Amino acid sequence: MYDVAIIGGGIIGCATALELARRGAQVVVIDRHGAVGHGSTSASCGIVRTFYSTPTMSAMAHEGRGFWANWRFYLSAGDDEDLARFERTGMLIVPPAIDARINAIIDHMQEIGVNVEVLTRDELERRFPYLDLRSHQPVRLPGDPDFFEQKAGFLDGAIYERDAGYVVSPLLATENLRRAGEKVGVTFRLGCDVTGITPRSQPGKPFVLDLAEGAAIEAGAVLNAAGPHSTAVNRLAGVSLPIEIRPLRREVHAVTNPDYTDEMGSSVPVVGDIDSGVYFRPESGGRELVVGSLDPECDAFEWVDDSDDVNVSVTVAGYERQVMRLMKRYPAVRLAKRRGVAALYDVTLLDWNPVLDKTDLPGFYVAIGTSGSSFKTAPVIGAVMSELIKACEGGYDHDREPLKLLLPRTGFDLDVGFFSRLRAAHATSASVLG
Repeated sequence: MYDVAIIGGGIIGCATALELARRGAQVVVIDRHGAVGHGSTSASCGIVRTFYSTPTMSAMAHEGRGFWANWRFYLSAGDDEDLARFERTGMLIVPPAIDARINAIIDHMQEIGVNVEVLTRDELERRFPYLDLRSHQPVRLPGDPDFFEQKAGFLDGAIYERDAGYVVSPLLATENLRRAGEKVGVTFRLGCDVTGITPRSQPGKPFVLDLAEGAAIEAGAVLNAAGPHSTAVNRLAGVSLPIEIRPLRREVHAVTNPDYTDEMGSSVPVVGDIDSGVYFRPESGGRELVVGSLDPECDAFEWVDDSDDVNVSVTVAGYERQVMRLMKRYPAVRLAKRRGVAALYDVTLLDWNPVLDKTDLPGFYVAIGTSGSSFKTAPVIGAVMSELIKACEGGYDHDREPLKLLLPRTGFDLDVGFFSRLRAAHATSASVLG
């Protein structure tokens, strides 16, 4: 029998397995795919940045950046192991205005040690001359006759986070966690679909997880880290949450980087362009750019009823919407052959922040609703969930008095109740930006 069974072998499940095993637990990770990281994690853009709407998420992200910057050390990996690479390109956040809300976020980022500054329009023009610095508000659909009209003047400036960047190959990063987990005793059951969950019949008795292949696994506790399939997994255990979490179809597209040269490389940072409604970052060593959506008000969300019935091909409408918005900010970009990926987020409708919590079913835990922005914080989430499971299995009443943890790299006192299933909505951007 295992101490903990984790359903879902993405970045969250594998990070939590490693942290639990390092704390002495016997852990099994179960995933329907034949390898780890082949669900939503494989389509992640892997962006590592600290700008969030709330101090808690900024602190989590800053803590997470420390893991990615010291990835080999964190994994205790050998010098010969092929590891995911953190490219520190810096990141621009481009809001429609540098207002009191934005300044409050910047103040907190600086308080916790983030290397962040506001760049004026003149500084942006000097450092990023390929960017069009006119405001593109309101964000419009490409079919709008005023799509290319510029009526709102120029940007105030932008926020520059020097130590931000992206992880090359989220899939490899998850495989790195699998190998590190196996070294400390984690078992992986891959290519296995969980078809039934029988709760504990009484305290001290195990959960029984039925697998499609006919076998069963016993575990003292269960963690649902199944991403877009998490609601279906909850149903198997008879668990419902007061916060609704739904799968959301997303597209990310790739275009040629017009500024790339073999001699000079690319100076393009990661860009979160709220003003234009897109984010983009370098790819393939700078030869390409990948571009995704920041969910402007004019775009309809594409909610999915069945996580197993999804169109995984990118669409003409999605490609043109995102790439043409990119072209307004980066005029040298051109439409070309449609390339990209489509995948699912598991979105917390309340506020787009994850639910990291126990449930009303004793021994059943969730790390879900990550809303497409939790890759960067996965190692931190792994540590948080490990401490939460350890405390609650030891009799701690997290609902009555939420667990508090000190984030060692930032010194931030984390109230884990921030992620409670019972919480009121946090004030956020209600988008992947958080």
